[in-house]
Amino acid sequence: MKTTTSTIACLFFIISCIETSPSTGNRILSDQNNKAASSFEVDKELENKVLSKTDRESAERVLLKAEKAFNENPDNEINIINYGIKLADLGRFQEAISIYEEGLVKFPESHKIRRYIGQQYLTTRQFDKAILSLSEAINYANGKPVIESEHKNLKYNKKTTYNVKFNIWYYLGLSYYMKGNYDKAISSFRKCEKYTNNNDLKVVITNWLYTAFAKIGNLDLAEAEIMSIPTNMRLVEIKSRKYHDLIMLYRGLVTPSILTKRNGIDADVGYGIGNYYLVNGQVENAISAFNRVISTEQQAFVGYIAIESELEVLLGSQISDP
Repeated sequence: MKTTTSTIACLFFIISCIETSPSTGNRILSDQNNKAASSFEVDKELENKVLSKTDRESAERVLLKAEKAFNENPDNEINIINYGIKLADLGRFQEAISIYEEGLVKFPESHKIRRYIGQQYLTTRQFDKAILSLSEAINYANGKPVIESEHKNLKYNKKTTYNVKFNIWYYLGLSYYMKGNYDKAISSFRKCEKYTNNNDLKVVITNWLYTAFAKIGNLDLAEAEIMSIPTNMRLVEIKSRKYHDLIMLYRGLVTPSILTKRNGIDADVGYGIGNYYLVNGQVENAISAFNRVISTEQQAFVGYIAIESELEVLLGSQISDP
């Protein structure tokens, strides 16, 4: 990294003081974030902007099959989960939440349904509801297998590299992160490591541990995390490859321009690039990187959600400066 550790730590200490309250670490503007969620939730235009025409047509065909299975047997937990997944794949997040809420009436102790509804609460910026649902999922997951396979991939009809308990802790950590409660985010991400059984999950969780440690100004631990990731890894998921790119950026082995050429204006990569600029004290460049993503239609991406919260703090602090 180009900047000294002490300078970096000082910068992130200042930023973290702006973003969080002393007692809970909750982001100062979390109320505004929750209010903004209501407009996102009812924005039906998102359904027509997130996917390409070809991908949308394919997803709609898959949804029809899931809907048919659900209608034929609505009391089947797998059918409930799968139907909600396919609705969410099309950006119909509120409908997915409704299906999951109905599912919890039938399966009140389902940790799997709570895992998925928690994810959609996060996507719709209902962070407190996400935390509650995912925390309940953790309790109901006690005694379940350590590694439970996730759903099948929509496009390739194969099992993903993710597992249920990893994702419960992962989305819980992200929910805390979006609220600015970085200590609890780190604690949740650390719990993910117990369920990290492949390279993809290792890369994903290392990326978020780095950003969370950076937010509290602990650059020594942040750098220790990314140094554990080799420059070459066999990765399956596209998301994991993007996070691996970001880790190489944080280590100073690639540049933001290279990642932009490789990934385009991707929300998750864009958030990482903005963080890279913040670590190096280039706040204006960070804001520019964030704004490039905000101008796109990637509202459902985790990186986009994080950028929304980040910009509220960065721009708000600039406006309040004398």
